[in-house]
Amino acid sequence: MAWHRTTVSSPVEEIVAEVMVEEGEEVKKGDLLAQLASRKEELEVERLDQLIAKAQFVYDATKALHEEKIESKETLLEKKSDLDQALNAREVALADVNDRKILAPVSGVVVYRLKDPGEAIERVGPLFEIIDVQRLKLLFFLPVKRLASLKEGENYEVSFPEFAKAGSLQAKLIFIDPEVDPRSGLFRARFELNNEEAKIRPGVRAKLTLPEES
Repeated sequence: MAWHRTTVSSPVEEIVAEVMVEEGEEVKKGDLLAQLASRKEELEVERLDQLIAKAQFVYDATKALHEEKIESKETLLEKKSDLDQALNAREVALADVNDRKILAPVSGVVVYRLKDPGEAIERVGPLFEIIDVQRLKLLFFLPVKRLASLKEGENYEVSFPEFAKAGSLQAKLIFIDPEVDPRSGLFRARFELNNEEAKIRPGVRAKLTLPEES
């Protein structure tokens, strides 16, 4: 199975303006996946930019007058507060703009694209599903007699019948379940496989070869 399967959701309720990726496309962490409608929020940032420019001018002028002992310190602090409030409001408005840029939280392959341009998306509504195929999790159920031949952190030989050309690969044992199923007499063993070069598809059958089986 894929190492990670991530559902990418919208942080806001909005209309999808543009979708940048298709199913099956590889993406990198931070890539723009979709753009939600954001014109109103962008206009608010522009308005606050103008307000900040004005507040900065007034503050600078008041500061100069204060240094000449024409304006009081109280007036200077008031103008500084006005400027700080405008700057804080711009940060909030800019965050609203950025919330409408849907970025890939991880690198991987887009396996589901759930919305098209013009469709509405609710808050925390799913937009995409991305899987990490650079690493695979391999899960085996093994008989208790194999416990003695396994050691966490060691590499073991695995192969994939549907991907015979890949040959034998090395997978690292990362977890041995401390509990044995009393009905079957089996325990779980989880392995990690570096899949950057082999390009094994998640979900296919895997075969584990332990030293005694060589």
